[in-house]
Amino acid sequence: MPRQFDFDADKALAATAYLAGHTGESMYPIFKMLYLVDRLHLERYGRPVTGDRYVAMKEGPAPSAIYDCMKVLRGDRQFSTCPNAEAFLEVNPRTHDVSVRKMPEMDVMSATDMECLEAIIEAYKTRGSKYVVEQSHDEAWKATSKNRFMDIMTIAATLKDGPVLTQHLAERFTEKT
Repeated sequence: MPRQFDFDADKALAATAYLAGHTGESMYPIFKMLYLVDRLHLERYGRPVTGDRYVAMKEGPAPSAIYDCMKVLRGDRQFSTCPNAEAFLEVNPRTHDVSVRKMPEMDVMSATDMECLEAIIEAYKTRGSKYVVEQSHDEAWKATSKNRFMDIMTIAATLKDGPVLTQHLAERFTEKT
């Protein structure tokens, strides 16, 4: 059984809208920023923000459930794990630009969730999109076969205090079973 966190559609939608609203970026850079937010929160607090599973795509990590949501919003798919996303976001099918129709309630986010969102937005604004791309193309992404799910333990092992973090996660996942 793969080790993973539970996907939180409300947090994922809020984080996506927040990033879109504060950066004006399209789908794919937002995916990279979401990965960095989840990775940073995992490193600092032992859990990701969204709980999404990342696929090691050719151009970088992509959050599986959020990507499915975006496909629905751009008209490429019928079903999504992000109910009511169309009330909050719009995706241009040609350019993949993401527009915020209405900001979701941000009270679903913890203070630490917001801290990590803000940190990645700040890194994007001060260091640019190239930095975001470079940071998301990390050792965990490189170690995963393309178009396969990235293992949370592989991601954790590449972070600061990786051995301690992977031990924490192993204990957490053992308790859940």
